[in-house]
Amino acid sequence: MEHAAGIVLFNPDIKRLEENISAISPQVKDVILVDNGSKNADGISSLISRFDNITYIRNADNMGIAKALNQIVEKADELGAKWVLTLDQDTVCKPDIIEQYDRLCRRATDKVAIITSKYEDRSVKVDFGLTAPYVKESFCITSGAFNNIRCIKAVGGFDEKLFIDMVDYDICYALTRSGYKIIRMNYVGFLHEVGRSVTKRFFGKDIIIFNHSPLRKYYWARNSIYLKRKYKLGLSADKRVINRIIQTLLYETDKVSKLKSMLKGIIDGYRL
Repeated sequence: MEHAAGIVLFNPDIKRLEENISAISPQVKDVILVDNGSKNADGISSLISRFDNITYIRNADNMGIAKALNQIVEKADELGAKWVLTLDQDTVCKPDIIEQYDRLCRRATDKVAIITSKYEDRSVKVDFGLTAPYVKESFCITSGAFNNIRCIKAVGGFDEKLFIDMVDYDICYALTRSGYKIIRMNYVGFLHEVGRSVTKRFFGKDIIIFNHSPLRKYYWARNSIYLKRKYKLGLSADKRVINRIIQTLLYETDKVSKLKSMLKGIIDGYRL
C-alpha cells in the first residue's frame, strides 16, 4: 500500500527539517511540503533538492495550519495515497513508524480515521498510560497522525476558520461525532516538541505549561470558544479556558500581554 506524508512549514529550522525529511522520506512514496510563506524559502529549496520524492507547494502568505493540512490531504489524494501522515516541521519519526501504522491500518475497519502512537516530547515527560497494544481515543495531536484520506474528506476536512491552534481538536470532534475512530498504538513513533513546555503541579495534578506567545494565546482562546459553540461543548469548555487563564497567570512570563490576548480571543470567539 502506497502512503504519503505531509509537513506544514513556516520559517522552519533547516537542520531540524532535514532530520524530519530524512527520517520519513524513505518510508513513504511521496512527501508533501506546504510552505506558508516562509522567509527562508531559499534554504528550504536547497534542502529539498537532495530528495527525489518531494512535492513542494508554496503559499505566498501564511494561510494557516488548517488550510495547509487540507492542501496536503488533497495532494496526497491526487497522488494516489489512501493514508497520509501529517507532521509538524520539527517532528522526527522513528524509522519504522509507517511499517507499524501500515500493519494496523491493513486490519482496520473502514471506520478507523486516524492511527497515531505514543511520542517522546523533547521538553516534558508524557505519560499515555497504555497497557494494551492499542486503544481507542477521543483525541490526538495532528503531528504523527496517520490519516485515512477518505474519512478526513467525508467530514469536510480541517476547519480553515481556526487558522492555528485547536485544529487537532476540531478534526477529532468532527470524526468521532460522525462515528469514526481514532486508534493509538502502544508504540513510541516520533519525537515531538510542544513549544517551550514545562511540567507544573496544578490542584494536585501534573500539567504541561506551554509558554506560548500572546498571539498563540489569542488563537487558543478564540478557537476554544468557537469550538464550544460549534460542537455545543458547554461548561467543560468554559472550565478549560478558565483553567488555562489561571495557569498562565500563575506560571508564565509576560502575563499582562497574554491575559489581554486571551480575553480578546474569547470575545472574538463569540463573534466568529
